[in-house]
Amino acid sequence: MILDLTTPYEYGQILTRLPYQIQDIVSPNLHDLDEILFDLGELLSVRLADLRIDYPIQVDEHMIRQADALLKEGVGGWRADGRIGIPGTLHRVSRETNLQGITTMITVRVGRALSGVAEPLRDILQDAVTHKYGIAIIGPPASGKTTLLRDIARILAERLGRGLVIIDTSNEIAGDSAIKHPIVGKARRVPVGDPLLQGQKFARTIGNMGPTALLSDEIGYRDDIPIIVQNAPRGVSITATLHGENMTRVIHSQNLWPLLGVRDGVKTEPAVFRVAIEVPKRGFFRIHRNFDASIQSLLAGETPTGVQEIRA
Repeated sequence: MILDLTTPYEYGQILTRLPYQIQDIVSPNLHDLDEILFDLGELLSVRLADLRIDYPIQVDEHMIRQADALLKEGVGGWRADGRIGIPGTLHRVSRETNLQGITTMITVRVGRALSGVAEPLRDILQDAVTHKYGIAIIGPPASGKTTLLRDIARILAERLGRGLVIIDTSNEIAGDSAIKHPIVGKARRVPVGDPLLQGQKFARTIGNMGPTALLSDEIGYRDDIPIIVQNAPRGVSITATLHGENMTRVIHSQNLWPLLGVRDGVKTEPAVFRVAIEVPKRGFFRIHRNFDASIQSLLAGETPTGVQEIRA
């Protein structure tokens, strides 16, 4: 059973930061709201779970300026990665600008504290703790990877406690406050904020904090890969998301090859992760218990065998 532990305060923090006109639209379905898109000159777009709705309201300059001001109120300016978080919540807001630095697109993603999402994977997670190995989470955007990763942190922390350290790339796993969100249990959290600092944060965490295991979102696109690969043989396991539509796309992403034990298209050593979990959509998991074997098969153009499917 999945429980929504998101508090009324957290829901209120996203609702009250929207223009009044938009509040009236989303408030009846606030608990199902996943995403709001403000694209200058386009229709207002709202996603409720897998349903995308375009409302007959054009986003003009006044609306996008108003949304920009409200969303960052009390938070400060936009970070280097174009994102802000709302303190005390798991929500995330991002923007894009024109060449003059003026906001023209805003994406509001509603973060929920959902407990139970990862329960169908509990036996795998317990085995990962016992045998000290890492897990790769693979799937397209909006498939629920971050929500799943957050609940995985909760389950891992039941046994690892403060030995589990979250490298919080966009402060989306444990929230954008100095105090981490309680959904992740006893795990420690290292906020990254500026993505250019991610590799440095990994190095400092491993060197200074002595973690048993690491957990992170969005790895593999900065200077974090060499540090993760270097420390994998030293017994520091990592569970993290790898962004890609599916396993095939990930395996053929050359920037990820060091994590996968691949060199020049050939499997030469064990991957950093022993197990991979594909998340094609919410509540549907494909488990590759022998990730190395699946990598070998895909590099050879073959279909991996022994893949287990779980529907929550």
